[in-house]
Amino acid sequence: MALRRPKQTKKSHLAVFLLVEIPRTNDKKELAAEQMFAALHGILKPSRELWREGLTQEHISFEIAAIGKRIRFYVWLPAHLRTFVEGQIYAQYPTAQIHELDEDYAARDLEQKVIYSTELTLTDDETIPIKTFASFEVDPLAGITATLAKLENIGEEMWIQIIARPIGDEWHKRGSKTIAKIKAGKGNAFGGAGAMLGHAITAFVKPPTYDAKSPGAPDLSERDKTRVSGIELKSLKLGYSVKVRVFYAGNDEATARLRMQAIVGAFKQFNSTNLNGFQSKFASFDRTKLNEYKNRDFRDSGFILNIEELAS
Repeated sequence: MALRRPKQTKKSHLAVFLLVEIPRTNDKKELAAEQMFAALHGILKPSRELWREGLTQEHISFEIAAIGKRIRFYVWLPAHLRTFVEGQIYAQYPTAQIHELDEDYAARDLEQKVIYSTELTLTDDETIPIKTFASFEVDPLAGITATLAKLENIGEEMWIQIIARPIGDEWHKRGSKTIAKIKAGKGNAFGGAGAMLGHAITAFVKPPTYDAKSPGAPDLSERDKTRVSGIELKSLKLGYSVKVRVFYAGNDEATARLRMQAIVGAFKQFNSTNLNGFQSKFASFDRTKLNEYKNRDFRDSGFILNIEELAS
């Protein structure tokens, strides 16, 4: 009987760590970032190919670190993707300077007494969009970097890690299902028991009206119309599975909580009462969480953002 070759379940790749410097005079807008993420989506491999070779879809980590009162931007990626990724960055940001680093800031032995971390997740169903740059008069990234610039104490550091893994268009079907639930009057499932009770009271005071074009279907509220429109627009663009980690290093737990509250608050500029937004989850003083950041682990499904949301 012939021996079978063991199936390969995982293939490791050497990674490179890049420093990306953008001149202060850069006049590129968020649309350039969206176009960059659209091009980077090209690293997506067919699921059948991944299954056959026993691999997982590769991801890229985009990071911001405030260390020693300096804010820098980094990209971590599999080494064989370097030429492609650098090309896409230069295509949208011709004046950028990219340098490969021998040392990873996250791999250092930190001397700070306190390490505080959290993950950012969505407040609602992942098919519902967050606010994007089209809704802002100024660059939303400025609100985040301004918060990082306020680190004043000696030894304070804060890191933000945004890991992006391209996904196929199958996720669009989830959006269609969410829309169907909303149109069927079940969209309140996202709002919890309070929302359900509120609509029940409304129904008692004012019986629902029905559209003659769709017998039995209740009229949509303005909020639900906004959500349906948002889901439809989100699904028109390429998607990524995303994970966002935030780390703080310092010497005082109270200060750590305040700093984290401030940076989470900066991300809440993308929140909308009618749509989606960010919330903090899994906050911890566990130093071993550093390993997940350092290794750029992305073992779960994260949450879905399209290229416009990711660019924002």
